[in-house]
Amino acid sequence: MFQKLKVLFVLITFFGATFNLSAEPKRVFTEDEFIKIFSGKPKSRITKYLGVPDSTDIAIKPKGASSVMGIPGKEKKSSKKDKIEMWYYGNIVEYSPKKTYTKVELTLVNDRCVNIAFFNQ
Repeated sequence: MFQKLKVLFVLITFFGATFNLSAEPKRVFTEDEFIKIFSGKPKSRITKYLGVPDSTDIAIKPKGASSVMGIPGKEKKSSKKDKIEMWYYGNIVEYSPKKTYTKVELTLVNDRCVNIAFFNQ
């Protein structure tokens, strides 16, 4: 009985490793396709299609930025601050056959995609 369980365990482990090695690679999108699918969409849709980003960043407004952006001395005091994040994915958008942008930046404001940028750096 113990021998049969041991063989079964080995087979399950072997097949599990085989399926993990043949995991589906990331999907590659065209520029237009990517913009149509993700522009203005919620964070949940992005993670559903693309998974966890390769890296993230949070936007921070520099001190005194209001004087550059608007009327000096009239900084807007709001009770609710916008949450601004940048998510980065690598090599998922194609700009010509077999050539992808090295980085895609999605800017999310309050968990909704408001800007998409493609980079080769």
